[in-house]
Amino acid sequence: MCGIAGIIRYHGEADEQTIRDMNDRMTRRGPDDSGVFVKGRVALSHRRLSIIDIKTGHQPLTIDNGNIVIVYNGEIYNFQELREELAAQGATFYTNSDTEVIAQAYLHYGIRACLEKLEGMYAFAIYDQRSDEVHIARDSFGEKPLYYIHDEDGYRFASELKAFNPREQHFAIDKTALNLFLSLDYIPAPYSIYEPVRKMMPGTWTTIGSDHTPTTHTYYRLQETIQPQDITEEEAKARLRELLTDSVKKRLVADVPAGAFLSGGIDSSIICCLMNQLSDEPIRTFSIGFNERECDETHRAELLARHIGSKHTKYILEYKDVIHDLDELLAYYDEPFGDSSAIPSYYVSKLARKDVKFVLTGDCADELFAGYEKYLADYYSRRYKRVPKVLRMAFEKMVDCCPINGYTNNLLRKVKKIIRSSQKSGFGLYYDMLCLGFNDDQRKTLLKPEMYQDIKPLYEKRYDAISDRFSYLQKQQLLDVESVLEGCMFPKVDRACMYNSLENRTPFIDSRILELALSMPDGLKQHGRNKKYILKETFKDLLPEATIHFSKKGFDVPVDHWLREDLREDLERLTGKEHIERQGLFDYDFIQHVLHEHFTGKENHKNKLWNLYVFQKWYEQIYG
Repeated sequence: MCGIAGIIRYHGEADEQTIRDMNDRMTRRGPDDSGVFVKGRVALSHRRLSIIDIKTGHQPLTIDNGNIVIVYNGEIYNFQELREELAAQGATFYTNSDTEVIAQAYLHYGIRACLEKLEGMYAFAIYDQRSDEVHIARDSFGEKPLYYIHDEDGYRFASELKAFNPREQHFAIDKTALNLFLSLDYIPAPYSIYEPVRKMMPGTWTTIGSDHTPTTHTYYRLQETIQPQDITEEEAKARLRELLTDSVKKRLVADVPAGAFLSGGIDSSIICCLMNQLSDEPIRTFSIGFNERECDETHRAELLARHIGSKHTKYILEYKDVIHDLDELLAYYDEPFGDSSAIPSYYVSKLARKDVKFVLTGDCADELFAGYEKYLADYYSRRYKRVPKVLRMAFEKMVDCCPINGYTNNLLRKVKKIIRSSQKSGFGLYYDMLCLGFNDDQRKTLLKPEMYQDIKPLYEKRYDAISDRFSYLQKQQLLDVESVLEGCMFPKVDRACMYNSLENRTPFIDSRILELALSMPDGLKQHGRNKKYILKETFKDLLPEATIHFSKKGFDVPVDHWLREDLREDLERLTGKEHIERQGLFDYDFIQHVLHEHFTGKENHKNKLWNLYVFQKWYEQIYG
C-alpha cells in the first residue's frame, strides 16, 4: 500500500519540485521510503509502505536498461505465478517485488494483456521511453484510488486529492458531485468534489503519447465475465470454499506480520477462521466497541476470538476520542464522505497498526452474497402489496402517528422504507434504496436552483445498460459492485488504513469469487429472508453456532445520539443563517425544517444531517 503521483507536460519540461511536493502531501500512504523520476516532460513519484521485498522494493523502478519506468500502489496476488511464467520466457528479475513483475509483464505482453493477467488491487503508471508513452491504470474494481486533472498544460495524477493542493488552487465545487454526495453519502467515479478533478474508472487505463491526446481503454467489465448458471448448492459450496481459502492464502503473502479486523459478524469471522487454519501460530485480531449498547458488538468478536484462539485486542470508543480526532479524520478523506462507519474503521486501523503492518478484512461479502436488507426490498414490497388496501391505509396512518425514540427508531425506519418501496419496482426501487441521504425532491428543496442537478439519469443509464439475461437481484449487485464498492466501501477502508499507514487486503474481492457469486442462482444467496445463505452453509462448520444466527449490525455508529447531544452545538453553528447565506449553496429555511423535525422526534433525519454536517466541515476546512 503506497502512494503514486505523476506529471505529463504538454509544453516544456516537468518540474521536479512540483512532483516532490505532490509526493510529500501523501506521506501517510508511504512513510517508509520515497522516490522520484524526472525526465523531460514526464515526472513520476512514489511513497512506500514496505510489505513485500522490503530491501529491494524501492520505486520508481526501471527495467530494460532504463527504458521502462514504473510507479505502483497496491498488491498483485498472483505475482508469483506470473513471475514463473515470465522467467520461463526469458525474463530476468533483480528484485522479489510484484512491482518488477508488472513491469516485465508489460514488456513481454503489452499493456492490455498485462492488465488482463493481473489479480489484485492496484494503480500504476508506466513510462515507456521507447515509444514516449505513459500508461496509467486502475484495478478491475477500483480498490485503489486514482485521481487526475487533464487540461491544456498536461495531465496530472495522484493517489489522493490532497496531492493537488486544492486548498491553495481554489477549485470550484462540482455540482454533480455535490448532488451525488447529498443523496448517496459518497461521490462515485468518475466524479470528485472539485470541477477539474476526476477519478479514473475501475478496469480502465489511459495512454498519453507524444500527440498529447489521452486515450482511455477498458480492459475489464464484470458483466461480460458472468454467465448465469444452474450450479447446484453442493457444487457452489465446494467452489466457494476452494476459492476463498485460496484468496486468503494469497493475501497472507508478505514479509511483515498480518492481522485481521474482527467485528464478530459472519464475514470477518469466516476470514479469521480461514486465516487461523492457514497460520502456524495464533493470528492477531482487532475490534472496536462503543459504550452505547445498541451499537456495541465486541461480545460477538470475543466469542469468535476465543473459538479460534486468536490474540485479540479491543478498544471501546468514547465520544471524547471522536471529538478529538474528528476534524482531522474528515479532512483526510479530501472530499465529503458521509459513511459514519469511517469513524470506527479509523480507530480499529489505529489499534491494529500498533502490532501489524497489514490486515485482512471481511468487507464486500454483503454485495457479493446479497447480505443487505435492501436486497429484500422487492421481497417485502410484493408481500406488502398483497395486503388489502384499506388495511394498508389504516396501518400507514398508525405508523405516521408513532413517536420516534430509542425504542421505535430502527423499527419505524424499516417499516417506512417498506411502505415507501411498495410504490416502486425495478430501477425505481433500486434507486430509492441507493439514496441513503436526501431524496431527489428533498435535495431539490435543499439546494439553491443553480446548484441542483438531476442525478437519477446517471444511474438509470447504468441500470439499462445491464443485459436482461440477469435477474433483478443480479442487476442490483452489478451496480453496487460498480458504484457502491468503488465510491464508498473501498475509499472508506483505504483512507482509514492509510491515515495510520496500514495496508488492508480484502479476500472477497477476487475476480473468481465475484464471478462465481454473481453467476449463481438467486436462491443460493437469498433463501426466503435468509440472506447470504450459501456463505453461511459453506463455512458453518468453522463458526460458533451463535455467530451464524447473529443479526447483521456492521460498524454501526451512534451518530443520532451525537447529533442530538455532543455535536448539536457545532451542527447548529454550521447550519446557522449567516453561515448558510454566506455559502450560497443551501436553502436556510429547509435546513431549519429538517433540524426541527429531527430534534423534536417527528422524523429521524440522522443520515441527512450527518451528510450535511460532514459537508459543512469539509467546506469550512477548504473555503473557510
